[in-house]
Amino acid sequence: MSKSVFISHAVKDRELAAEVVTLIEEGIGVPESEIFCSSLQGYGIPTGQNFITYIKAQLLEPKVVVLLLTPAYFESKFCISELGAAWIKSHAIFPILVPPLQYSDVKDVLLGTQVIKIEDDIGYNDLLATLREQIACTEKSQTKWDTKRRAFLKAIEPLLAKVEGPTHVTAADHAKLAGELSEARAELDTSEEEIRKLKKQLAETEALKDRAAVATVQASFADQDSEDDVSGAFNALTDEIKEYRSMLKGAAVMTFVLSDYYNQPYTIEWHSDKAEFEAAARFKYIDLEDGERVNWSNKTMKSLKSKLAELEEFMFEHGRELAKSEGSSPLDPTAQDFWEYHYDL
Repeated sequence: MSKSVFISHAVKDRELAAEVVTLIEEGIGVPESEIFCSSLQGYGIPTGQNFITYIKAQLLEPKVVVLLLTPAYFESKFCISELGAAWIKSHAIFPILVPPLQYSDVKDVLLGTQVIKIEDDIGYNDLLATLREQIACTEKSQTKWDTKRRAFLKAIEPLLAKVEGPTHVTAADHAKLAGELSEARAELDTSEEEIRKLKKQLAETEALKDRAAVATVQASFADQDSEDDVSGAFNALTDEIKEYRSMLKGAAVMTFVLSDYYNQPYTIEWHSDKAEFEAAARFKYIDLEDGERVNWSNKTMKSLKSKLAELEEFMFEHGRELAKSEGSSPLDPTAQDFWEYHYDL
């Protein structure tokens, strides 16, 4: 006989699946005996049972199939078979999308199906309603549900950082990349030909001029070009980081985020900045439920963190050139004066 809830997941994602099971059992009240999760002891295949036969039996009449959609899921033949069985039998499904996958990756038999992202706090209320409607659950209070849901979202943060991207490339993507590679090679060949001509022209020019004078001019331009290139790259990078100020809903939240990243002290001025911080919380950039903290697992915050790390690496490599080209402007990215000068905070 099929259990009521079937957790369809890849073996690589067993830790995420375990957190989903905990949420369903302890937060919603679905009995342990009604949950099937093949990779978890006590929820999986009993000793002595045939793996394939037992899973086929569990897919006959579950009330709900929870799909944990990750890159590993779509690369697993077993998972695709489970998805196909759920589709053919028209079982109720609850798809959970895990980054780095995006909505555009939901294709084929799932195309047009409403899915939630795994960090979508509110979306799990639909799972609560579906399971309590379909299954006789142990009574749980709203407070218990809210507490377990928040605990689930915190528990999955380190696990999401370990989710690997797809290892297979589709034929369409391969063809596209092959075309781009061909174009890049053609442009490179053209550039190489132009460089060869310029080198020849330069050599002939040098033969007509005083060699010492030519060397002096070349050296002066080389130094200036190097400093200009470094300064331009630095300003472009800080301008990119400055753009996150509007994304994060204001200067106060941006300062709070930078303070968190660089381990600097910061106290929120609630009387003046409350609306700004609450807006950032609604976008999941920060969490205000249990103290104030940055939600670095959010896609936008991951992008900002990557830019800040890129800035640190850039300044480590080009600190001396920057000191010459930037003059008296602040060059310590961990300090408030740097944020004010370069990010307009």
